[in-house]
Amino acid sequence: MTHEPHTHRDYTTLSAALEVALMLEASPVGVRIIHSAAEVSASSRLRPADPLSYCGAVSRAGRGESLLLDTAVIACDTSPRVLGLEPGFHDDDFIQSYVTCGLYRDRETADRMLADVPVLDGTLAILVRPLAEFTAAQPPHIVIVAVSPHGVMRLTQAAAYSGRRLRSDNIGMHGICAECTALPLVTGEACASMLCSAARSEGGWDMHHLGVGIPIDVLGEVVDGLLDSMRRYETDARKVEISRTCARRTPLAPGLADRVSGAARSGSYFERG
Repeated sequence: MTHEPHTHRDYTTLSAALEVALMLEASPVGVRIIHSAAEVSASSRLRPADPLSYCGAVSRAGRGESLLLDTAVIACDTSPRVLGLEPGFHDDDFIQSYVTCGLYRDRETADRMLADVPVLDGTLAILVRPLAEFTAAQPPHIVIVAVSPHGVMRLTQAAAYSGRRLRSDNIGMHGICAECTALPLVTGEACASMLCSAARSEGGWDMHHLGVGIPIDVLGEVVDGLLDSMRRYETDARKVEISRTCARRTPLAPGLADRVSGAARSGSYFERG
C-alpha cells in the first residue's frame, strides 16, 4: 500500500485515524509541558475554576475540554511532583508516606518500587486538550488515549509494524501522570498503563479502559502502522465495523477513508480460506 505518511503537525488527521481505527469512545488527548512563563500567561484563560486531579483533567480533555494546569489547580499530592510542577517525589518523607498509608508493606519495598518512577523537572504548567485542537505553533508533546485491551493489542501491533515496541512498566500507581506522560517523554517510546486506583476512582477513567501514552514524534509512524496492519490483524467482522465508524465521521482527511475502506476489503490473516 502506498500513501503519504502523516506529519507530526497533522493533528486533526492523526486524531481521526486513532478514533476510527481503535473505535475510541473519547478523543485522543494531547499534553503539552510548558516551561515558558509567557506561554502560561497566554493560556491562562484555560485554567479551571475548581481544582481537579491531573488524571481527571486528561479524562475531561477526552470529552472536549481544554485545561491549563498548575500547582494551584491540581488536587493531587503526587502528580505535581511527577510532572515537574514541584520537587520532592523522592524525598524521604514523601516515600515514607506510601508506607504509612499502607500502599507498600515496608520502606525497603517502597524504595525499590518507586526508585525508577520517571520524574520531570522545571515544568510551569501543563496544557491538556483534544489532540485535534493543537496547532503547529503550540504542539503537544504526548498523546494519551483511553483504549480497550483490544486497542492496546492493536497499538502494540502497530508499533511492531515499524520495528518499535509498546513499553509497559506498571506498578499500579501514577497511571496517567508517570506511566502515560512522564515515561513516554523520558524514554521516547509509546507506553501502556493498567492505570491506578486514583485514575479510576477520582479521575473518571472507566474500569474497562487502559491508558497509552505516545510521544508526538512517533505518533505518525504508529498511526500508519495501525492503518496498514489493519488488513491482517483485524477480523473481517471488525473491519466492517471500523468502516461503518469511518463512514459516520464527516469530513475525514483526504485519503484516510480510502485507507480504511481498502483495508476492510482485504481478507484477515486469521480468516483466510
